[in-house]
Amino acid sequence: LNMNSAPTFLHFPSKGKPRRSDTYELQVKGFSAEQLARWVADRTDVQIRVIRPPNYAGPLLLGFLLAVIGGLAYLRRNNLEFLFNKNVWAFSALVICTHLYMSVSALFIYLYCILNK
Repeated sequence: LNMNSAPTFLHFPSKGKPRRSDTYELQVKGFSAEQLARWVADRTDVQIRVIRPPNYAGPLLLGFLLAVIGGLAYLRRNNLEFLFNKNVWAFSALVICTHLYMSVSALFIYLYCILNK
C-alpha cells in the first residue's frame, strides 16, 4: 500500500487505479475536520459540512463572575465602604492591566511564531 504512517484514509476510485493523491495520511496532513472534508470533496464530489459546537465558556464565566459580585454586594449591603477605597480600585486596575498585558503578549508571540515558520 506504500503507506508511511497510520492511521490513513484510502479512496478507491470507481474507474482506474488508486493514485498517490487518493491516500490521506493523518499524521502528515493533519487531523483537521475541514481538511479531511475538503479531501473527500475533491475525490468524490460529496460535500461534507463541518459544524462546530458553540463555546459556552465565556458566557458561563461571565455569569458566574456577576453572580459572585452580586452575592458579595448582597452580603455586604450594610457596609459598602470598600467601593470608595482607593486601594481596592488600584488593585483592580493592576489586575486588569496585567491581564491585558499578558493577553496581548501571548497573541503577539502566537502571531510571531505563525509568521516566522
